[in-house]
Amino acid sequence: MTVIFSVYVFVAGLADNVLKPLLLGRGVAVPMPVVLIGALGGMVTGGIIGLFIGPVLLSVGYQLFWRWVREPAKPERLKEEQQEEKHA
Repeated sequence: MTVIFSVYVFVAGLADNVLKPLLLGRGVAVPMPVVLIGALGGMVTGGIIGLFIGPVLLSVGYQLFWRWVREPAKPERLKEEQQEEKHA
């Protein structure tokens, strides 16, 4: 059991050396805790393959979430909401 855990920790440690340049070296502004949580969650759910897929999926989700939050409201939607408030 100790050998399996040692191999698991060794692979997870090496993943940091692979994931950091892949994700952050290309200009993706994702905080390291997001990558770490993705790596750990991916490893738990998907094993070795999840170790690499987890951070990518979580990073994409993180970027999409922040683009959605920062998107300005469109004038058409504001007019529709104001008209709905007047009719209600």
